[in-house]
Amino acid sequence: MTESIRLEPNTAVAMLWDFFGPNAPQTAEHHRIHLGEFVQAEQLKPLALELVNRPDKTTVSMVLPWNVVQELKPILKPHRGQIWTKPPK
Repeated sequence: MTESIRLEPNTAVAMLWDFFGPNAPQTAEHHRIHLGEFVQAEQLKPLALELVNRPDKTTVSMVLPWNVVQELKPILKPHRGQIWTKPPK
């Protein structure tokens, strides 16, 4: 069973898109470019918009406040999401 978690409107949430297979890096980069265009057109200010290559998949993530994610989720259709914590430097 999935528990419902209440988030504060400004909680940073990552929307994530996963790509698999031999063309995953190129497909993910193409998706990241379109997300960047969307960000500019909508005048959004994401906390992060990045691409991470791993041996088994490539993931594109865009981090925005929860209240914005709720609005964009039906439009952008991320594969998954998670509460974002800044990676250690």
